[in-house]
Amino acid sequence: MRCITQRLRAIDDSEKAARRQSILDAAKALFLEDTSGLPSVISIARKAGLAKGTVYLYFKTKEEIFLAILTEDYEILMVEVIALLDNPSSIDELVDSLTSTLISFLDTHPRFMPLASMASPVLEQNVDIEIVGQFKLMLAEKINDIDEHFLLAFPHFKKGQCGSLLLHTNALILGLWQMQSWPEKLKPLLNQFPFNTVVPDFKKDLTLSLKNLWKGSLSS
Repeated sequence: MRCITQRLRAIDDSEKAARRQSILDAAKALFLEDTSGLPSVISIARKAGLAKGTVYLYFKTKEEIFLAILTEDYEILMVEVIALLDNPSSIDELVDSLTSTLISFLDTHPRFMPLASMASPVLEQNVDIEIVGQFKLMLAEKINDIDEHFLLAFPHFKKGQCGSLLLHTNALILGLWQMQSWPEKLKPLLNQFPFNTVVPDFKKDLTLSLKNLWKGSLSS
């Protein structure tokens, strides 16, 4: 009897996980159609083939849905960064690999930057504090993991030095992204002087800025 109960529970858990993932997949697809704002819960439900009430069994708000997606993306990125620290031959090699990995990640996850820029002003404002706390804790733990791997590869640096650089990197990426993300109605000005002088070339300037930040900090 216990074996049957456990099997039924496993099936139920698997179905719940699949339904939750279908909600996330639907939200991702809809967001990519228009990254200027978050799609409604009802549109996500329709895309997933579910009733609106079913979505609310898994997420209390649309912001919670997208914070879950952003959490997934950050976790993927952090794992990729940790992998870079397996056998780096030098700081220069690490910084070059970090930069190319980040650019590649942004290319394959086009929703990441729009969502990351919404994290504090939008997503976290309408999500239970416990869930926001879990998101922040995940980031802190991943940063600490990366810092520990960094120290194993380069033991002559101080504990926390890599972690601090990661925080500065996040701020740098968000800043450059927001500088080049003009509202739709202002975009005709982007190619006009002097407006074009204050709009960064995101990938080019990000690459240069990251290498300057990391190599400058780790060579001093």
